[in-house]
Amino acid sequence: MNNDLSSYFEDPEFKDLLAKYEGMAESHTPTYFDAEELTDIAEYYAGQGEEKKAEEAIDFALRLHPTNTDALVFKSRSLCIKGKLSEAYQIMNLIEDPSDREVKFLKADLLMEERRMEEAEAIHLELAQTENESTEVLLDIIMTYMDANQKEYAAKWIGKLRDKGLNETNSQKFRDLWCDFCMTFGYPEQATQAFQLSLDENPYSIPHWNGMAKCYFAQNEIEKAHEAVDFALAIDENNLEALEVKGFCYMQNENYEEALAIYQRLLPQAQVPSRIYALLVKCYLDMEKATEAKTTCLEWLKQCPKLTAFEKSEIYSYIALCCFNLYQAEEGMKYIDASLNLEPAFRGAILQKGMLHLQLSQNKEAEELFQKVLDISPDDEQSEIMYNVANCYFFLRMFPETLEWCKKIIEGYPDEQMEALHMAACCYYSMFDIESCLKYLTRVWELGNHSFDEEYLNDKRFKHMFDNIALLNKRNRTKEE
Repeated sequence: MNNDLSSYFEDPEFKDLLAKYEGMAESHTPTYFDAEELTDIAEYYAGQGEEKKAEEAIDFALRLHPTNTDALVFKSRSLCIKGKLSEAYQIMNLIEDPSDREVKFLKADLLMEERRMEEAEAIHLELAQTENESTEVLLDIIMTYMDANQKEYAAKWIGKLRDKGLNETNSQKFRDLWCDFCMTFGYPEQATQAFQLSLDENPYSIPHWNGMAKCYFAQNEIEKAHEAVDFALAIDENNLEALEVKGFCYMQNENYEEALAIYQRLLPQAQVPSRIYALLVKCYLDMEKATEAKTTCLEWLKQCPKLTAFEKSEIYSYIALCCFNLYQAEEGMKYIDASLNLEPAFRGAILQKGMLHLQLSQNKEAEELFQKVLDISPDDEQSEIMYNVANCYFFLRMFPETLEWCKKIIEGYPDEQMEALHMAACCYYSMFDIESCLKYLTRVWELGNHSFDEEYLNDKRFKHMFDNIALLNKRNRTKEE
């Protein structure tokens, strides 16, 4: 397995090969390529997020070389990623040599997709034994488990590398792997330490400065993230990844104008324009500039004609959200239906359709869709969905219904109640129920979060109440001391 083809993709040899292939595709002139060359091209497109181009390249490879193992493995794995397991198995069964190393890894991938973890682990153990637990095979197995989001299995095999004497202090390969593991599974503090070791050895490594910035970003240490990415940009002011991370930092600081300037600068040279378009849309939505967000989505569709079905579905849902914010519910309904026609199980689009029904005063249909989203969503997403529903009612100034959903969150998810308490206080204030508003303001203060929407903080009476609660709590603490 080659887990990092990125350096090869930068070679002039590969760039010439890609240019030759793209010239053939554009002119429709038949040209011969080796199976390995076409598989590399498919890998390149897949890495760039260009799913259709990757599929076209591998299908061309299989027309020229129908029994090639590498091409069949790529095709089977692509089908697996799309959730087409039966088709993936059919393609795998066409491979003439089932004992091939890559075929064994593929079979383990398919088994993991079916949650048949013990069988997948047995294949990995066999591979490791066959190759005498070489560093290469251990790395490949670990990356396989990380790609499958299997933390415990990945950690177990990392332990085998440590048993061989490899660790953060003596191996750059191990260090990079450990950073990937920590960032993938939510241990940014440990990744920070490993990135620092790499930078101590090579202070001019842009990838490691970018990685360090992402670690700080994940820990919400935005100023440190700014500093780290500035080091990367001092080395290369045009580094695309560093510029993108810098944009993230600006967004986190709500410095949206600076973020927009960076993303607009990145867009013409981005290898994956869709990602930059998505960031631009998010920026505009956070700035409550729905018109600009909608215009950007329409440009996105026009400039990226070879989008996947899911990408188109996502963009249509963005446009529908813009329409909701602009009170253009009927137009939004057309876009959300287009989104769901492409991806019927897209939970975000189902939720947005409910929001649009609500805006059209079709309350029963909205409530049915809100419940449907909750029914098909995992437990760890329930409170976030409830909050989005409550926020929808609040946006439409349907305060009693907002309160119903806020209370569900407060009672059912006490560890995630802060935003619901905020919203409930604002609802009661808007309903002129000052006693209940004060009750929820006090709970907000006691939990230590003292920020509210600008609309309410600009209201002198609301701010006066909140300031009085702060003063009262301060006096109480003084008495206790």
